[in-house]
Amino acid sequence: MFYDTEIKVLTSPDPVSYIKTEYVDVQPFSKSVSFEDGFVIDITKRIFCDSESLINIDSYVIIENEKYKVMDIKEWDSYIEVYLYKCKRQIGL
Repeated sequence: MFYDTEIKVLTSPDPVSYIKTEYVDVQPFSKSVSFEDGFVIDITKRIFCDSESLINIDSYVIIENEKYKVMDIKEWDSYIEVYLYKCKRQIGL
């Protein structure tokens, strides 16, 4: 893994909730989550970062001026794997 992409970690969708900049490994990813009413969420990226990261399930991240919502986190021994949904509304970046 190459922690070569800068991201900004937010506690909410509001840019003033910025808490930290981190360097992570960003990879494209493709998975759809379907709900019973026909609503579908596409997971388009995943990031790998240190297990000490401030990212949690309620976080948002900004990658290259696009906002993503954390949808799932898998914890491993020395790192975490974070699955991201690209927000449709990109207001206030």
